[in-house]
Parts: sequence; C-alpha cells; structure tokens
Amino acid sequence: MLKIFYTWLKEYWPCILILLTIIGFVGKALYNYPMGVMAIIGFYRVIFSPKDIWNDQIQKIFVIVFLCLWLPLLISFPDAVNQSRAAQTIFPYLRFLFAGLFIIQELSKDKNRFKFIVYSVFIVVMFWCVDASLQFFIGKNILGYPYRAGEITGMFYPRNTISHICSILSAICFLFIYQNINKYRWLWLTLLPLFFVILISGRRAAWVMLALSSFGFFIYLYLCTENKKPILKITGIITLSISVALGSTIILHKPTNDRFKVTMGLFSNNYETIDRATARRLPLWETAYSTFKANSINGIGPRGFRYVYQDYASPDNFWINESQTHPHLLILEVMAETGVLGLLGYFILFYLLITSALKRKRLKIDFPFLLPVLVALFPINAHMAFYGSIWSSMIWWLMAVYFSSIRLHEQQS
Repeated sequence: MLKIFYTWLKEYWPCILILLTIIGFVGKALYNYPMGVMAIIGFYRVIFSPKDIWNDQIQKIFVIVFLCLWLPLLISFPDAVNQSRAAQTIFPYLRFLFAGLFIIQELSKDKNRFKFIVYSVFIVVMFWCVDASLQFFIGKNILGYPYRAGEITGMFYPRNTISHICSILSAICFLFIYQNINKYRWLWLTLLPLFFVILISGRRAAWVMLALSSFGFFIYLYLCTENKKPILKITGIITLSISVALGSTIILHKPTNDRFKVTMGLFSNNYETIDRATARRLPLWETAYSTFKANSINGIGPRGFRYVYQDYASPDNFWINESQTHPHLLILEVMAETGVLGLLGYFILFYLLITSALKRKRLKIDFPFLLPVLVALFPINAHMAFYGSIWSSMIWWLMAVYFSSIRLHEQQS
C-alpha cells in the first residue's frame, strides 16, 4: 500500500502543488507557499534550459502575454508615488511567470494529470460551498467558524472572499458536471450550493462573475453541441431550479433582499441611488480617473492609489477621510497605476488571447479554460485589487491552466 502511494506521489506531486495553490486561498497568504515553490522550480528550468521554453510555441506565447502586464508595471516604477511599495509588487510579480511555466510543463505531460486538477477543483469548490451552506443554516461550519449576519465566510473565515474564489472557478465546475452528467444524472444538483453561497454572500462583484461564467458556458454548450434540444432542456430545468431556490432566498433572507433592492438602483438615473447600488464606488472611480488624467503616460505605480487618494479626491468625496487601497474597478486601476502604457498592454493581452484561440480553431476544447481567464480579466470587475497578490495569483493560475490545456491537446494531435 505504501509503495502504491509512493508511486502515485512521485507521479502527481506537481498536481498537488498546483492544487494546493487553490486550497491556499482559504488563508490570507497560504497560496503563496505552493506558488513560490513552483516559481523556484520554474526559474531553475528557465536558467538551465531557456531554449526549451523559447522553442515551445505555447510557452513562448505565455511569456509574451505575461510581459503585456508586467512591462508596464516596470515602466511605471521610476515615477511611482511610493517606490518601496511599488517594488514589493513589481519584482515579486515575476513569480507568476515562472510558476506559470512550471504548471504548463507539468499539466501538459499527461491528460490524467489535467483530469485530476479539474476533478479536484470541483471537489474543493463543492466542499467549500456545502460547508458554507452549513454555516448559514446551523450558525457554524464544520470547523466551528460562526456565521456573521449578512456575511458568509465558510472555510475562508474571517474573510468573506469565498464567493469571489468560487465564482471564478465555477466554469471549471460546469465543465466537470457537463463531462460526467451522463454517468451521474444527479450531478447538476451540486450547482445549488454553489449558486446559493455566491448569492447569499451579498458580493455583487461575485454575482457578476458568476453570471458571466454561466452565460459564457451556456453559449459554449449551445454552439458546440450538434443536438441542441437536450442542452436546452437540461439548461432550462437547471435554470428553473436555481431560479426558484435563489428567488426564495432573495425573498426570505432579509440581508440578501436588502442588498438586491439596493443593487436595482443601478438602473436609476439618480446619482445617489446609483452610488449606493455600487457600494459607494462612484467617488472611488472619479478619483481614479482624476489620478489617471494627471499621470496619463505610466501612472502612479502599482498599489499607489492609497498614497494619492486625498490629492486627487474632491473635498466632498465620500471616502476623503479613509484610506482606499484600489479603485474597485479593474480598468481604472490599470489606468491610474500604469497609465496609457498599462492600458495598451492590457488590451494587447486580450487581443493575443482571443486571436490565438480563433486561429487554432479549437474553441470546443480551449474555451472552458479560456472563459475563467476572460472573466478574471473582465474590465469592469469591481472586487479585489488587480495588481494585488490574491487576484494576480488567481489570474496567472487560470492562465497557466488554459495554456496547459492548449499544449496538451496540441501534443496529442
């Protein structure tokens, strides 16, 4: 038995490191440890065999895509408002390049490794969601973490980032369910705790990401399936079931009901109503745009927004007396902190991702893993800092898995 386990561990240790990064998001910085180990190994491989990477088309594209975001960060450094803080982001950011190369190399070696990651991510996300649902209904999760009124945390206690992480990983869960639903007809029921936890969290940014992931995956299924009637039928049943469950939650759960009513203010033409619907984000966005106008070429440097907020905010700004770490809008964070050069790199990244996917003409295989990357990079995401450690780790983990999928299937064809 021990020999079998040792053999399995010898084969799958890279997958364990890759999976531990996802599991590590439950802690404040646990994901950094497996990411760091992968980065060290990836860096070692680059130093001793750089030609192997540059001669590989997929890894070369990954490096170019990475540089689209990193070079503007580097160019912003000389004019950064706080060079010490900027340096803490710019130079450690290179770990995502080397960790990403490690993931691509290891996951693309064997289709069983890739299946292991998809299966494991599904299991982890479902465990988190069932555990968080227990926290909501009985007042604490399996570790005893308490439910706080209007705020669900589950394994992520005391932080309430579970909805953001689960919503961005939802597309991988959808893919697993789609691949296995003929074998396990009940599998679609696992969507209920996923949607429930994201809704009950009250995090509107997570609602948007889940909506984008769900809509994108439905379009993918519809376009890639020859017999569309079963897809429409199953999707209709799932949509109806989820709608009833979520509608009941909105009606019966007062914090969610209140949050939903406030969110409907987005469709108002009143500034104050819209501002409340965006959780008072309008003053942040106004200040970020003013910051961009005054530093339009290469911005103020990554994570510099907090240091200039009072300088560019209007006297009656809602947040004038509080420190704001980022603008809570991805596109404005790019503009304010890396300027036009950062914005250009951001759009080139999108162009490279989409055009390279279309040229391969294999969207039926690629799209389920491209979808979460596009959602994570969506310009109006209004949650965690784009250049912050958490979301950067998630983006480049997803990006590396996507490129691993491409490389795996190209090697098999």
